[in-house]
Amino acid sequence: MSLGQSARAWAFPRRGVRSVLLGRDWALLALGVLHIFAYGSFFVVMHLKSQSWSPGQVLEPLSWYWTWFYRVIFSEERVAAVRRSDAAVLHPFLMLASLLLVSAAYLLLLVRFRSLPDARQPRLRVLLVLVVCAAVPLLALPNLLSSDMYSYIAFGRVAVVHGANPFIDAPARFASDPFYRWVNWKQVASVYGPGWIYPSMVLTIVVNSIKPHVITYVLAYKLLALVLHIACGLLVWAILGRWRPEQRVWGTALYLLNPLALIEFVGNGHNDVLMIFFILLGILLHLRGHWYWTICSFTLAVLTKWIALPLLPLYALTLLWEAPSWRNRAWKTVVGCSLSAILAVGLYRPFWEGWSTLEILFEAPPQQRLINSLGDVISSDIQRELWLRGRWPNPALVDTIPLYSNPGSRAINSNIIRHNRRDDLWGKQRGQFLEDRARLRADQTLAKLNRTWLNDKIRKIALGLLGLACLIAAAVTRNMRMAVLAGAWIFFVYCAIGAVWFWPWYVTWFVALAALLDWRVTGRTAILFSLLAPLTYVFYPTLPDPVWWQRYRAVMIFVPPLLFAGWHGAYALQNAWRQWQARRTGAQRVEAGSS
Repeated sequence: MSLGQSARAWAFPRRGVRSVLLGRDWALLALGVLHIFAYGSFFVVMHLKSQSWSPGQVLEPLSWYWTWFYRVIFSEERVAAVRRSDAAVLHPFLMLASLLLVSAAYLLLLVRFRSLPDARQPRLRVLLVLVVCAAVPLLALPNLLSSDMYSYIAFGRVAVVHGANPFIDAPARFASDPFYRWVNWKQVASVYGPGWIYPSMVLTIVVNSIKPHVITYVLAYKLLALVLHIACGLLVWAILGRWRPEQRVWGTALYLLNPLALIEFVGNGHNDVLMIFFILLGILLHLRGHWYWTICSFTLAVLTKWIALPLLPLYALTLLWEAPSWRNRAWKTVVGCSLSAILAVGLYRPFWEGWSTLEILFEAPPQQRLINSLGDVISSDIQRELWLRGRWPNPALVDTIPLYSNPGSRAINSNIIRHNRRDDLWGKQRGQFLEDRARLRADQTLAKLNRTWLNDKIRKIALGLLGLACLIAAAVTRNMRMAVLAGAWIFFVYCAIGAVWFWPWYVTWFVALAALLDWRVTGRTAILFSLLAPLTYVFYPTLPDPVWWQRYRAVMIFVPPLLFAGWHGAYALQNAWRQWQARRTGAQRVEAGSS
């Protein structure tokens, strides 16, 4: 980059701010200030270790900063308080308050954009300024809501530093690696495809050539996610310029300023943003007439994360419906299958060690457990009800003994144990569960078998419903718009029903496609879903036998968007039925008149 280009890039945010000031849109300026303040509050709350899932590293070596923070904001005792401690009781409510503030700023910005006439709609650079303002505190988060980034680091190092196969060799094989201690899924090889492994390898090479430090790695992955998120916003802007010009600003803001997307991508560095980038790039390439490049882009999305797989057959149906002849259909089928196969084989080839290379896709934790989903709620309630009726052992025993026995648990609750705090809920549960270890271990084995059997049944039902949604989507797909709409709702069904192993960042898939579609139903559903999804973090269980608001957190997250979408879906079906009846009646009248 030349000196002039660097100067222009540095001046870019100032021009965006000046455009707001010169336009004298004081309401938008006030909302921008609220937006910055909201993410600042989230940054402050994420200092609390009780709300963290993994260390953020970036601020760790700045002793002067922590000295100032402990003196001015939160005391060191408050910051260091961990889950299940008395000092951390109010911490989830502080996180909830910050998330509410972030959500309010987002909603008010969307309302403002929809209320402005076309002549006063903000330019793209104003949206990008808002993204950059939110990105600054998110890049510097002292703690993270996910440890996946450290798995990305490990997989890149397995391939580059250790010369092993990240699809087969888990990080645990390289326990001497200096970054191994931050990895959570130590025994799990990469569940991501080569579409992600190659960028991880490139990033590993770049970081190692600069400074192989954990902070450098974290910032590198976060910056990559930020760049990809902005690129996705630019793609949404370009697509809407062709599809829905009247919705261009609002739709781009729906995705680009979405709190869930910003927190999960810029804050937690999730690689889902790369999959979304390939999907949006494929849509734009199709609009420009490059269908073969669209197939390549969608294939890369699948090779990044397998959940993008339904988009390939939906796009194939689009090409077949739009083809002018059977000969053209056959040509596109052969070319499309060849391109996908060449990409898949070519990218997997350096790592291919037989079918064992793909075994991890079927043996990873998401295939073994239910968590944070409606299926998890149903399974837990059935087990709990059978236990209360005396037919099954307490399902809480599955995780209780390891939870109470590991050193981390004893360290967390040493104060409770030392003072025999039987009035504390954690202390009471611990005393009840550890009174008779031998009997409890036998009951625990039976509880595990019962849970596995029941979870398998629920998983099959969820997959059946997802398969039904895919069949309906295929039946209605006739063109690219319908393919995108069908793909968006497949993502929605997967997140709300099919994914019995659920985490909030899954919803970003639906949000990205919803930004391109009708705002009244799909857009509003995406907004509602994305703002409820972070409740997973707020109400995550802090006890082996969760209280009701922790046990039913999935109901709070999934039921409102399901009801909203279901209501509008039923209304749409009713209208379609009436139109069909009207056409049938008209045809009968024409027939009667002609006879």
